[in-house]
Amino acid sequence: MNDQLKHAYFRALSLSDVPESSKKWHLVWLNRFKRFDPSCPLQKRSREHLDKFIASLCRNPRNEDYKIEKAAEALRFLYTRVLGEEWAREWIPAIVRPPLPSPQPGTESAAPKGLCRDPSLLMSRFRTSLQSRQYSVLTERAYIGWGNRYFDFHLRQGSDPIRAAGVREFLENLVLGDKVSVSTQKQALNALDFLFGEVVGLPLGDLGDFKRSRRPRRLPMVLSRREVELVLREFSGMPAMVTGLLYGSGLRLMEALRLRVKDIDFELSQIVVFDGKGKKDRITVLPERYRGLLENHLGRVKGLHGRDLGRGYAGATFWPALACKLPNAPLELPWQYVFPSQILTVDPHSGRTFRHHLHESVMQRTVKRATARAGIDKRVTCHTLRHTFATHLL
Repeated sequence: MNDQLKHAYFRALSLSDVPESSKKWHLVWLNRFKRFDPSCPLQKRSREHLDKFIASLCRNPRNEDYKIEKAAEALRFLYTRVLGEEWAREWIPAIVRPPLPSPQPGTESAAPKGLCRDPSLLMSRFRTSLQSRQYSVLTERAYIGWGNRYFDFHLRQGSDPIRAAGVREFLENLVLGDKVSVSTQKQALNALDFLFGEVVGLPLGDLGDFKRSRRPRRLPMVLSRREVELVLREFSGMPAMVTGLLYGSGLRLMEALRLRVKDIDFELSQIVVFDGKGKKDRITVLPERYRGLLENHLGRVKGLHGRDLGRGYAGATFWPALACKLPNAPLELPWQYVFPSQILTVDPHSGRTFRHHLHESVMQRTVKRATARAGIDKRVTCHTLRHTFATHLL
């Protein structure tokens, strides 16, 4: 990639909501794509070049699906946002794996007739099934990750994955080989139980006696009131209000970042959390200490929203289904994020510019640095403040 194209690419990235940690991987995938066919400049490549590159990645079992999706995301960004190729807007990568070895007829591992055994097709159906049941993005990502790891495990072993015994083998390998915790093994089991029961059509039932993780659950870290004050003093601006709500309202990090202007009720001194963990709504307290800060902050959010509208931006990012029902909501102030990102997001399909909420990694890094500055020798995360809120209420 020449310097001019690289500069244009990074300039487009800086105007989008791509995390800093992802930008370097964009460049890694682009360099690999360039080496894939050194004789052809990137500007002259077509859809066929992209398809061949993705197919080559699929042939390597070490390339999990999420990595291939990241590579496709980097290529789509280059050809839509930087080079302006119309065909790239409609390009959908075909992530197709080589077929797994078929079991010998009559053996113990043979799957019942009529069951799909194509990993690529099963994973596509797995994602669709999760989305149709409106699982959270984080849960979907975790479950898809376990599905990919499961099929990769059996691909390396050369064994048939479509059997309950294959699940037992995988779960035992997590304990004996990867030394995972109880909760990690349980999450893997939940993901595979969904995959087999809802997608494959082969309910796992009782897996029998298999090796379970014996790594004990750890007690959550909790800060004293003095330590909380030391940490909160280290924050300013938007992060100060976010951490104030984590401790003062007991919000989870993503619950705080996804708050819309309409969700804060100053009259009743409460915060309404919609679509929280488990798809549940709830009401929590609005900490009086941060009332004034939030009122002033929302005034600035209103000004930012007005400037965005003046520049022709499309407003806040929105759920696709609700956007169809309320097409004007993304442009209305009540639906704007309480903690908007300073970086704009460009939809690669429509080319429209939106404003997303503050990225969670920003808060995670900020809390870690603030804890170090406060001189607290504990492992403090954003969720520590929520645990501390619950403990101090007792």
